[in-house]
Amino acid sequence: MRHAIVGSILFFVLASISAQNSGSNITKKDPPTFNQYPSVVDFKGSLAKPLLVTSREHAFRTQIREQASAGPNFAGHFTIARWGCGSPCIAFVIVDSKTGNIFDPGFPVACADGKVMDATLDFKLSSRLIIATGLSKETGCGRDFFEWDGKRLNLIRFEPSHPDD
Repeated sequence: MRHAIVGSILFFVLASISAQNSGSNITKKDPPTFNQYPSVVDFKGSLAKPLLVTSREHAFRTQIREQASAGPNFAGHFTIARWGCGSPCIAFVIVDSKTGNIFDPGFPVACADGKVMDATLDFKLSSRLIIATGLSKETGCGRDFFEWDGKRLNLIRFEPSHPDD
């Protein structure tokens, strides 16, 4: 008898949670949000100097060093250092403020396809999400949503700028 009562209560709790979640306004078509990819803002201590290794990092050492010296601005303890690479174009690297290690994603954020000219990079200290608007892919210009896992950017979604084409 006791098991039946506990089982019934558990069934009703799970059913009510399911019913609450089914009324959510979030659909699979909604773009990812910064809140969905939280990061712990945990940096304490002194900033590590960026470890310039590649010729590209050495070529942009002033921008990388100056921006890294301002402290973390992305995913808890990382700094996104960015600079212009044309119009419209943004190049960037991700610097670990704890170790000085630099991650170069290997692509600029840029798009000029006759309908769109755009280049923006959106990110937050409290999130692992990067939204690159204007990134040119085989499918055209649009917004790429990347999740940072601490070592690399993983593409989680692409939204074309003009999907009706």
